[in-house]
Amino acid sequence: MSGLSEIIVIKRKVLKELATLAWQDRMKEIDSLPRKLTNDGITNYRCCEYRERAILTDRIKLGMGAILEENDDVRLSSLVKDLNTLKNREQTLPIVSIIEKACDRCPIDKMVVTNACRNCVAHNCLNACPREAIEIVNNRAYINKELCVECGLCVKACRFGAILEIERPCSRACAVGAISPGENSSAKIDHEKCVECGACIAACPFGAISDRSEILQVIAFLKAESFPTKALVAPSIAGQFGPMVDWSRLVSGLKKLGFSEVIPVALGADQVGKEESQELRERQTEGEALFNSCCPSFKNLIEKNFSSLATHLSKTKSPMLVTAEMVRKADPNAKTVFIGPCLAKKGEAKRSGIDLIDAVLTFEELAAILVAAEINLAECKPVEEKIVGGIPSARGINFARSGGVMTAVTGDDQGAKVKSISASGIKECLELLTKVSKGIEAYDFVEGMGCEGGCIGGPGTLVNTKVAARALRKTTENKGEDQFAS
Repeated sequence: MSGLSEIIVIKRKVLKELATLAWQDRMKEIDSLPRKLTNDGITNYRCCEYRERAILTDRIKLGMGAILEENDDVRLSSLVKDLNTLKNREQTLPIVSIIEKACDRCPIDKMVVTNACRNCVAHNCLNACPREAIEIVNNRAYINKELCVECGLCVKACRFGAILEIERPCSRACAVGAISPGENSSAKIDHEKCVECGACIAACPFGAISDRSEILQVIAFLKAESFPTKALVAPSIAGQFGPMVDWSRLVSGLKKLGFSEVIPVALGADQVGKEESQELRERQTEGEALFNSCCPSFKNLIEKNFSSLATHLSKTKSPMLVTAEMVRKADPNAKTVFIGPCLAKKGEAKRSGIDLIDAVLTFEELAAILVAAEINLAECKPVEEKIVGGIPSARGINFARSGGVMTAVTGDDQGAKVKSISASGIKECLELLTKVSKGIEAYDFVEGMGCEGGCIGGPGTLVNTKVAARALRKTTENKGEDQFAS
């Protein structure tokens, strides 16, 4: 756990303990889990252990897949029966939720005059204010909040840097402006604007924002004997469980866990690359641009903020859905579980993949289940078996990094016959789409990835982006000894 923030440590601890209870059929003990966690040391972050337990209870509810707003006063044990059944997977949204009890209700005064103010003769701040909201009181600039429109001109005008523009970390991280103060000054998410990128989760220093998990549903699938459960693993898996865990050890561990088959989603990525490449040629003939549709956050960004560009989105399904279609065709009765780094895939599964994907796990959540089952992937004996559907190409595997989709779709025409560009991170995607929508820039193909660096920088990863990028590069450059070969 060295180098990890305490928020991540707490989150993984909660997921691990929840997975352990489910794996060992001890869910009847769920009501005592918050107390166990505080007894184990999660007690030094709030005013008292009782508040800490209340917050942990909400974290556990999210881990169980519950919607906090609808289950605020419901006991954990009362949720178990409903959330642990296999009859119908809960399709309700949202994916990302605010834990109000954990929110610090950060100050909402955006412009703040600090003690660095010198009451200078120039009074640049006062002269720059278009609303005359600044006056000098007791030899110091004072901002009248009733007149202030938070334009930020005073911040830019002050030569001493004595006026600061304060913004909640979650709001600052949200490029689409989906987070604002709620009725009680706690953060509130506008889900009509949210693109489910997960940037706010990583930004909140109080761990007050988190996502709902399907750990219990997946464990129930793995324990059931009436149907097979198949793992669809994203290409960004490279390096997530350490340098000793190659594809064969991963397959061995997941089969030991209970998955009947492990399929690389890079196979679907290969198919997507071919289909979007053909679609690109058709669009070029018609003089139209093409945007990739494999990243649900990027797709959400366009549909919610740039409706005029929505017609340019590729009609091709994402690699996750294409791979799931392959599995469904071969075995209609199987349960399919996508395993990757992405929160937005949970939303995509509930919208576009309702008949294809039964559950979505992040790498963090998979790690929690593996720990609960006492399976160390590095110690698993490699399996020797061929992948149904063949071995994915390096281009398919490279869908996991920024620029990988662009390379797969444009091929050798990149920079010659095809004018293409790649953007990663919602902020960068937003800036690019704004220029395209205004006609400032034009491209034949636009690749957008919601996470910086691509999928390898997703919020559900176990290692940082640089480590993941090196592992991915090593995988694709392993000449003649592809990691998927037996």
